[in-house]
Amino acid sequence: MARSWTLLGNLESPARIAVDRRGLVAARPGSWSLDWWLRVDDDWIFPSEHGAVRQRLVDGAPVVETLIRAAGGDLIHRVYAARADSEYLIVEVDNQATRPVALAWAIRPYDHLGGGRVEKIGLEDRTLYIDGRVGVICARTPGRLVTGSGGVDPALSLDKTDESPKSVVCEQGMASAALITPLVHGATLRCVVPLGAPPHSDPTSKIPAAGQVARGWGHHAVKASRFVLPPGHLNDVFDAARQSLLLASTGEDLVPALGGPPHTASDEAAVLIGLAECGYEIAVREILISRAKRQDRMGAVVHNGVDVTSATLTAAGRALELAPDEALSKALSEFVADGARWILANPDPTAKEGLLSASQILKGVGADRAVRELAELIPSVTVPETQKIDDSEGIHTLEMAKSAFDQLTTNPETGFVKLEQLASLASPTMNWPTCVDPSTKSGTAGAGHDLRVSAWFVRSLLRLLVDDTGDQLRLALVWPKEWLGLGVEVHGVPSRYGDVSWAVRWHGDRPAVLWEVDGGPIDLMVQVPGLDPQFQGEGCVGEQLLSPVDREIEMYDHVDADPEPPASGTFS
Repeated sequence: MARSWTLLGNLESPARIAVDRRGLVAARPGSWSLDWWLRVDDDWIFPSEHGAVRQRLVDGAPVVETLIRAAGGDLIHRVYAARADSEYLIVEVDNQATRPVALAWAIRPYDHLGGGRVEKIGLEDRTLYIDGRVGVICARTPGRLVTGSGGVDPALSLDKTDESPKSVVCEQGMASAALITPLVHGATLRCVVPLGAPPHSDPTSKIPAAGQVARGWGHHAVKASRFVLPPGHLNDVFDAARQSLLLASTGEDLVPALGGPPHTASDEAAVLIGLAECGYEIAVREILISRAKRQDRMGAVVHNGVDVTSATLTAAGRALELAPDEALSKALSEFVADGARWILANPDPTAKEGLLSASQILKGVGADRAVRELAELIPSVTVPETQKIDDSEGIHTLEMAKSAFDQLTTNPETGFVKLEQLASLASPTMNWPTCVDPSTKSGTAGAGHDLRVSAWFVRSLLRLLVDDTGDQLRLALVWPKEWLGLGVEVHGVPSRYGDVSWAVRWHGDRPAVLWEVDGGPIDLMVQVPGLDPQFQGEGCVGEQLLSPVDREIEMYDHVDADPEPPASGTFS
């Protein structure tokens, strides 16, 4: 399915697993994958070849459902990661059709990126061992095991009635197998793949349901910031991208583009800042502390062969601006000073941003002499040119996302148009490959699920809602025509002025805005350019009835015939 997939994972584990657009799971990257096949009546259905395949997320979380219309209804393949006594990948098929089917779990020696290697597969009761390790644990004993070796696929032998073997060995590393089990109408068949230590007991009864896992992801996102935006594709993509962005964090560091070509330090900075701007403070703090501990004697920090010193300082500056933490600033001060010395001697494309952030952090801890020295040295830093990415293999979503973000501050309307175009290119599971074929929306190059694009998209929409880059706090840089007459709520978005909450309600053709900035300055100036370019509000708490919007509004909210100022409210 080209370079198109969706990443799955658990926040308590660094393991990241990809599932393609037809449900093939790279269960052991570089070794083997887990596919699913269905027998309906007398015919086998292979999702990779079937025309009626759909895919979706559960509540915007990294819980992927792949659906096939067959046997008089939907057969739903569901995959997600969860934790019980260890880390597991859960794969299940729910028969919501009207007739029974046979389900085959297929294990073969390749993944989304190419060939793998499997020498031995053996079945013991409900556990399938792959090269001596626990590979797949079935919820119930399979009816039959069909094997293949030397490049012969078990799909060719699914209907043979020979005695079922219990194992297969292939010294060429091309062993494969299919576990076949009946699946009656209304039943769900589950298997689990251990991602951590092998289980000491049967894990299948302890695993949380997909809905529970999805709610857990939603809880993480809402705990940071909460949004009540008008329903639509833009909101759906934003919700899913905010949640999936957490998959970039592996606890102690970042993996922004799994399976893609080498990324740059600028990419690392963008993703780390994206996590901070979403309000994921704990994830950002752990990464910053981990990198400080790994700094070498020269002051450099290297991650996966990339010098990320200045990128880390850039992200640290923004993170501490959004969520001031005196203890963390002091703990990082030596790391920051040593990192600044390294950057001055070894500048990269993020050098100036890194040095400016270093100056900001050092100023916050009272290192005035170091701040003065940096102020004299920063203007003389020569920044190397960034290599232009070749976009000849389709639409480069990463470049499009960066462009949308850059334009939102200077030309919000143009930036928003690009943001909508980017949203229209999102996959059915609300993510983007690095390069996309505009007609099929399939990946043509780069990573199949590029979290760098998700980061730029999320940062762009956050900036559209809350822009703290100037001397005034700007809310709603653009008001989409689809939102006219509809209420919007934004709660707890981090900014350099404090956590921002605001809401808009409509009174006829006049919008009313209510805002609150937790801990904000009393002389804070507030603008709402997308609704009323002339409006100037003052103070960290306020409410105001804005000028009439001179466009036709199809009213969805209650229309107040007497447009008085809105009643006082609170976001607490």
